[in-house]
Amino acid sequence: MADGGNSDYLFGGKGNLFTPVKPDRLLHNQQDTIKFGGIEIIALHHPGHTKGSNSFVFNVKDQQKTFHVLIANMPTIITAKRFDDISSYPNIAKDYGYTFKTMKNIPFDIWVSSHASQFNLHEKYKFGDKYQPSVFIDQKGYEAALSDLKKQYDEKIRKEAYRTE
Repeated sequence: MADGGNSDYLFGGKGNLFTPVKPDRLLHNQQDTIKFGGIEIIALHHPGHTKGSNSFVFNVKDQQKTFHVLIANMPTIITAKRFDDISSYPNIAKDYGYTFKTMKNIPFDIWVSSHASQFNLHEKYKFGDKYQPSVFIDQKGYEAALSDLKKQYDEKIRKEAYRTE
């Protein structure tokens, strides 16, 4: 963010992609917290997709229940390059592995992600539907989405290892 995206491993190296941003505070470790509007948000570092990828967990209370919510940064692979060929992100394969391992063990009631298709938003909610948070309680959907991405990662690792032998 501070260099306008120039250090991004996939799109960087060509100058600023956006106006550089000076953060108020940097998050450094797993489980750093952000307080926002009376909610404490816990950042979970999930690198791979990008070096700074994070998921977030927090509690939301409605009139009947408190839900532990996960905003999952799903570890999709966004490069066709071999991981070993990405000199600007030398630990990318290791970071993906770490992220898959840690994401398997996150406790939550409800999960969403930054892309509607990753958690089937448009199947779970249609404009005008009445309030029903239970449609987002979907442990099996989360596990299936994560498993599918892990298979893609494992296949990429297998193909890359095969090409070097």
